[in-house]
Amino acid sequence: MKILITGFVAFVIWCFVSAWLYNDKLLPMMKKQVQVQAIPENQKNEADSLMKLKALMPKDLSIYFEFNDSKLKADPRYDNSIAAFKAWLDKYPGSMLSVEGFTDLVGTTEFNQALGLKRANIVGKYLEEHGITTGKIMAKSKGEDTNPADYITKEGRANSRRTDISIKMQ
Repeated sequence: MKILITGFVAFVIWCFVSAWLYNDKLLPMMKKQVQVQAIPENQKNEADSLMKLKALMPKDLSIYFEFNDSKLKADPRYDNSIAAFKAWLDKYPGSMLSVEGFTDLVGTTEFNQALGLKRANIVGKYLEEHGITTGKIMAKSKGEDTNPADYITKEGRANSRRTDISIKMQ
């Protein structure tokens, strides 16, 4: 019986203390108005500037290849994108072009890595022919790695055989 009475007394004390904390401490803090400091609109936010810069950036370009081939077929649509890349690089000299060659899963990993690099280098030479300096191009092979395309269908494998060109800011 002593245990029940002691427990009941402890429960009553706990109820009074928690009611006091809630009513006298927490409620006034929740009702208190908080002062908000306004940021002047003329102050530029660095994150906003970067978002605006990324929005102006030319869109990535993907160039597709035939199976087990690294021959580039010239397409007038490429020229417009390459001109946009060149204009961007002229305006922002700290930028670089990333040229990444991809392959499908057919073949050995070593062969696909070499084929991806060969495709990236061919596209790099094409970019140089269109006025982009060699020092602004980073060519690398992704081979069959980190490729999001579907490998089961013929179309999915064809979408994997590509080279992606994108701008990298430094």
